[in-house]
Amino acid sequence: MFYVISYDIVDDKKRRKLAKYLESYGVRVQYSVFETELSDTQLSAMIRGISSRIDKSTDTVRIYAIPKDFRERIITIGENKGQFFDDDYMII
Repeated sequence: MFYVISYDIVDDKKRRKLAKYLESYGVRVQYSVFETELSDTQLSAMIRGISSRIDKSTDTVRIYAIPKDFRERIITIGENKGQFFDDDYMII
């Protein structure tokens, strides 16, 4: 499944650590937005990793599942940094 992850992290150090962590899962398309293609197992692992890196009383991370047939409806104005996910692929 294709996911969009956005975050609002109060602490600069935690924000940098979370961004670095998310770079291991997907492509940064804006400063606090990532796109990624994950299996259910990978999603669960990523969520555990996010949970351990944020302060749940002040920070917010949102994960949006985008069905494959809706990906073609994504509209980008300007540089398309998410084009990495335009083709089907498998990570082994």
